[in-house]
Amino acid sequence: MLSETLVGEDLLAMQNEKGNICISIVVPTHRLSPERRVDVQELEKAIQNAKQLLEYKYPDNDNKPLSEAMDDLYSTIDFTHNSEGIGLYISSHLKLAVKFPFPVEEKVMVGDDFEIRDLLYKVNLSHPYYVLRLTKNGVNLFEGSMDRLEEITDKNFPLKYEDEYIYNAPGQSGFFGGQSVVKSVERDKSTMEAIRFEDFFRHMDSALNDYLVGNTPFIVMGIEKELAWFTKVSRHNSLLAGKISGSYHHANLKELSELVWPLMQKHFNDETKRLLADFVEQYGRKLGLYGIEDVWQAAREGRAFKLLVEKDYRCPGFISLEDNKFHLRVPNRTHKILADAVDEIIGMVLEKNGEVHFTDNGELEEFRHIALITRF
Repeated sequence: MLSETLVGEDLLAMQNEKGNICISIVVPTHRLSPERRVDVQELEKAIQNAKQLLEYKYPDNDNKPLSEAMDDLYSTIDFTHNSEGIGLYISSHLKLAVKFPFPVEEKVMVGDDFEIRDLLYKVNLSHPYYVLRLTKNGVNLFEGSMDRLEEITDKNFPLKYEDEYIYNAPGQSGFFGGQSVVKSVERDKSTMEAIRFEDFFRHMDSALNDYLVGNTPFIVMGIEKELAWFTKVSRHNSLLAGKISGSYHHANLKELSELVWPLMQKHFNDETKRLLADFVEQYGRKLGLYGIEDVWQAAREGRAFKLLVEKDYRCPGFISLEDNKFHLRVPNRTHKILADAVDEIIGMVLEKNGEVHFTDNGELEEFRHIALITRF
């Protein structure tokens, strides 16, 4: 199946496939039409590489069902609505295609577990959010997930503004008094407009209580005057992830999402930076570790609470079978080789109900690319 979103059940099902033959194919794609033809060719090439790798690594296995499953999954893809990447995940019990609204590196992997980093990164960015569009005609509310928006139509929204202020033109007056009377009325009209809009936005802000639960962030968009009126009266400013100034009354969902999603990405990335600041504080309290050796040990012992790791950080290593300790160099004892210890750590953290958060590459350089807030 093709999934625009990714839920916990999908990740759990993928983790449960550990030990079976698991095929992971991740390919960058393009949103613009002229480049989509290249996407088809690149994905076809990646699938062929996966088939060859499957035959090479498992020559004694009947690989025909897995090869056919790759072709079946490929046939479900709509290349006319590409994002920035796509992932195909195939095993004997699972077929999943996922679109990524962020840049990805090409990966073709066949082994006894799935490559799930891009999926976890997508989960980090998949928290729900809302978009509030202010206009003189009323207010629209949209629910967002990643780079997709859906308008909410219920008992609260859309909310129409009905202007009860009636502008009465001034009567004739003397030559010298006429202009001053007009200016006075215009000032009164402007003041009344502000009062009425603030009352309207105050009422609308109360309706937001039904949606902005659990610190859910939101973005508000409208002309500067409307933004100022709303933020003046809103009780939800602490949840405001950004403001977009302009008139977008006639913008469609696609146009709105292209404006909103970059702001939400920045907001979610800023949350990760705040988590990094929290790690520094917890490290001072002896509840933080960094470096792959110490993080491995803590994850194995079930002490991992929140793992921070650079998105593309990988590290091979060795596990001594006597004491199950991790080594960067070959130990002088019986051991097994790990192609990537970071993926093993991620798996251990998730198995013990810990959290995994990704940062940009280089952001954890002073902590040797991986850090952990421990439970105790």
